[in-house]
Parts: sequence; structure tokens; C-alpha cells
Amino acid sequence: MKVTVHYEDGSVETFDTNALTTTSPLGMGNALTDFRVAMDDGLWVEVSWYRVPQGPTEDGALPLAQRSPGCRVHVLSDAEVAQARSIEIDGRVQWLRIGPDLCDVARLDETTDLLCGLSKGSSCIAARVANMHDAIMGMLGPNGSHEEDRERLYAMLGMTEASYEFVSDVAANVYSDDTLE
Repeated sequence: MKVTVHYEDGSVETFDTNALTTTSPLGMGNALTDFRVAMDDGLWVEVSWYRVPQGPTEDGALPLAQRSPGCRVHVLSDAEVAQARSIEIDGRVQWLRIGPDLCDVARLDETTDLLCGLSKGSSCIAARVANMHDAIMGMLGPNGSHEEDRERLYAMLGMTEASYEFVSDVAANVYSDDTLE
């Protein structure tokens, strides 16, 4: 797995986990290595692995490879995350700075797929945000202006209220209603 960070100053940093996996896992006691990437007090990569027991069980069944905790790697501090323009995992943008905040693009994509289907997908973030905002507010009905509804809306879009306001203002100045569809 590769985590690539594009910074506001134009620099790029790539973190590669290939050194943490073995080339012949079944022969070396490791059947699988898993990585969890989390944004919490900076960017972290958590590593676990699955130890392969020797031989079949007493009843002849296949042995169960147990998950073993590995380590946590603090990839970026909060200050470094604040300088990130985007963060990719294996070449796919996971977080993208929209206005003041990093937004969860994967969550936006999942919400788009869930509510509009793959046919409504768009490579334009402003269009996806506008389409999802309208779809979600329509489902919430006339009472969709309550504070808790707006908080759920922003969470489903994978962004903060400030990022939503930023992309809405930009879209209003750049796109007409016809180009957002």
C-alpha cells in the first residue's frame, strides 16, 4: 500500500508499506498483513498480521490463522495534515482539501453511489456535492433545516460545514444549474 501526500507548497511525500510484508507469507509464518489508515490526531497506519500455525489441527481441519497486533505508525502530525492538499491511498484520493478542511472523498463517493446510483456519478466534486445535498435534503423533507439534520448531511458528504459552504460558493460562481447535472 502506498500513501501519497500532496502538500500546499507543491511538495509530494509517499509512504510505502511494501517493506512490511513478506514475499512468501505461507513459508514464513505470515498469511496476511493488514493495514488500517486512520485520521486521528494526525494520520496513522496501523499494522496487523496473521500468524500461520504449523500443520493441521488434531481433527484434520485447516488451522486458523490468528490476527496478531503489529504496530501503529504516526505518518503525519496534525500540523503536517494541516499542510496537506490531498492524501491518496494506492493512487485514489481519500481526503481532499476543500476550503479550510480535508474532506473524505470516499465517503462522498459512497453516498453518491448509495443515493443516486453509479449513473449519477461525476468526476466533478462540486457537482457531486450539489447533487448529494439536494438528494439528502429532499429525503429529510421540510424539516431538514434542523441543526442535527445539517450535521448528518455534512457527515454523509464527508465534509465539514465550512468545506460545504466553500464548495457551494465556488460552484455558485462557476457553474449554472445546467452544468451541475
